[in-house]
Amino acid sequence: MTVTRPRLPALGVRRGARPRPWILLTLVSAGYGLAQLLLLAFPWMGIGWDEAVYASQYAAHAPPAPYSAPRARGVPLLVGPVVMLTDSIAVLRLYLIALSSLGLFAAFAVWLRVRDHPAVPLAALLFAGCWLSLFYGGQAMPNLYVALSAVAATGFVALGGRSWAMAAGLAGAFAVMSLMRPSDSLVTAGVLGLAALAVPAWRSLRTLLGIAAGLAVGWGQWMIEAQRDFGGIAERLRDAGEHNVTGWTLSLVEHARALDGPSLCRFGTDCGPVSPIALIWWLAIPAMAAGGVWLAWRAGRPWPALLAAACGVALALPYLFYVDYAAPRFLMPAYALLALPIADGMTELARRRGPLLAFVAAGLGAHLLLQGAYAYGMVKANENGRQRMAEAVVELRRLGVRPPCMIYGESGVQIGYMLGCESQGIMQRFAERAPARIREAMERGDRLAVIHADVTPPDYVADWPEHDLPGRWTARLAP
Repeated sequence: MTVTRPRLPALGVRRGARPRPWILLTLVSAGYGLAQLLLLAFPWMGIGWDEAVYASQYAAHAPPAPYSAPRARGVPLLVGPVVMLTDSIAVLRLYLIALSSLGLFAAFAVWLRVRDHPAVPLAALLFAGCWLSLFYGGQAMPNLYVALSAVAATGFVALGGRSWAMAAGLAGAFAVMSLMRPSDSLVTAGVLGLAALAVPAWRSLRTLLGIAAGLAVGWGQWMIEAQRDFGGIAERLRDAGEHNVTGWTLSLVEHARALDGPSLCRFGTDCGPVSPIALIWWLAIPAMAAGGVWLAWRAGRPWPALLAAACGVALALPYLFYVDYAAPRFLMPAYALLALPIADGMTELARRRGPLLAFVAAGLGAHLLLQGAYAYGMVKANENGRQRMAEAVVELRRLGVRPPCMIYGESGVQIGYMLGCESQGIMQRFAERAPARIREAMERGDRLAVIHADVTPPDYVADWPEHDLPGRWTARLAP
C-alpha cells in the first residue's frame, strides 16, 4: 500500500524554498501580540490618564471625563464597543492587543501588494520590536493607529490607484488616521497627494478621491464637534495650540532625552540625560533609511521606498520643530514608515551574504534586544504606580466612595474612571473657594473626594476628614 504524504505547497511553502512573505508577516504579527501579553502584564490593574479620558467618553459605568480641544474621537470610538459592555481593564487590554496585532498585519499586508518580498515582514518586525509599539499596543492611545494607517495609506498610493477597491482602502486608512489625529492625517495627505500628482505611474483620480473621502470623515467630525463644544473651529484650533504649546521651536534635545523613557517630557518631568546607546540607535534610523532608498534606486525601484521615507520624515517634523515638548510616541508614525526603506536596504545587503549578512543579522538582533530592554524598563517603571492606584481604588470603595461621586485632584481621572465617578485631574491648589465643579457636586449630594500627594491641599478642604491611601496619596472626603 502506498502512503501519500501531505504536499507542502498547500501551506505556501515549497520543499527547499523560503517561507512566503505573507507567512512571515503572519508570524511577526502573532509574535507581536504574544510579546505584548508577556511584557504588558502591569496594566491589568490600572489605567493611564489619557486612556481614562478616552475610555470614559462612551463607558457605561463611568461619566465622561472633561475632553480638551486637542483630543480627537478616534480612540473613544475604537474602545467604545468594549467599555460600553464592561469596566474590566483586563478585557480592554486583551481587545487592544488583538486589535494592534491584526492592525500590524493589515497595514503591512498592503505593502505585500506593492512588493511581495521578505523586506515587508522585516519592516513589520522592525516596527513591532520598538519599545513604543510593545508598550502602547495594548493601551488606548492614538499614535500606533496613526502609524499603521499611514503605512497602509502609503502602500495604497504606491499601488497607483489600480481599482476602486484600493481607493476605498485608501479612504479607510485616512478615515482612521483623521479620526485619531487630524493634524497627522493632513501632513500625510499633503505628501501622498503631491506624490500622486507628481509620479505618472501613481497619477489617478481614484487616489485623490480616496484621500479626500478619508479626510472628510475625521475632519468633518472634528469641525462639527468644534462648533458644538468649543465655540467654533478657530477657537478650538487656538485652544489646541495653547494646550500643546505649539509654535516654531526646537525639541530635538527633549526627544533625544526621552528615547529610553519616560513617556512624557512635560510638566516638570525629569527626562534624564541622553543615553549614548539610544542616541546611536536614533541617528542610525535616518542614515539607514537613506541607504535603503539609495539601494532601491540602484535596483531600479526607487519610488515606493522614497515615498515611505518622505512621508515618515514629514510626520516627524512638526513634533521636532513645532511642538514645544517631547513624547516618544509622537514619532511612532515616522518609525513605522522609515522601517520600510530600512528593511529594503537590509534585505539587499543580506543577499550578498558573507560579512554583510552577519552585519545585518547582528544589527537586527541588537535592535530587538535594546528595544525589548527599554520596553521591559518602561513596564517596571509603571507597574508599581498602577498597582498602588488599583489599591487606592479598593480603599476608597471601603470608605464609601461610590456613584454618584466626584474625584478631584492628582490621578483623579484614572481613579474616577475605575470608581465610576465624575472626575477632574488638575487641582487648583491656591483657590480661595471650592471650584465650580466641586460646588456643583456638593449641591447634588455626590460623594466627594479630593486626592493629593506631597503637596499642601487647598484651604477649603482643611477641615475635611483625612485618609491615607496605599501609595503616596491622601484623600480628603467631604463631610
